[in-house]
Amino acid sequence: MTTALLSRGYTETAQYLDQTNQYMGQHFRESVALGKRPAFNELAEVWEECSRPNWDGYDALPVQIKTLRYAKLFIEALPLGSPLPSVGAEPDGHLTLEWYRHPRWILSVSASPEGVLYYAALFGSSDVRGSEPFFGEVPRSILDLIQRVQMA
Repeated sequence: MTTALLSRGYTETAQYLDQTNQYMGQHFRESVALGKRPAFNELAEVWEECSRPNWDGYDALPVQIKTLRYAKLFIEALPLGSPLPSVGAEPDGHLTLEWYRHPRWILSVSASPEGVLYYAALFGSSDVRGSEPFFGEVPRSILDLIQRVQMA
């Protein structure tokens, strides 16, 4: 999978920037200290397990390859040094990325096959919910929630 799915344009400059970004991203992903390999491995395991109909024994929809691509691109787009999410699947075929501090301090981001990110967060007695389109960069609102989970 490549980031070409979400190219920033068709000009020569845009293509150069996409290629440079892809090259640099690969370089950092391969770095042990800065890499996101554990999240990618978990994503691959969950997809393998949940890519068939009825994967949960209760008529769950299969996770589509498009959903896998969006989840992978989302993880790739996380800023360096960001905490990595735990990966799961939902019966509706979405992939879930979760940042967990304790039962009342958690963020769940659900990637859909349409490229929409649905999120729900619980911070003590308050909750935050919403959705954002995914265009290759993690929306600021979700980055703020990730940071808030870590500050508990």
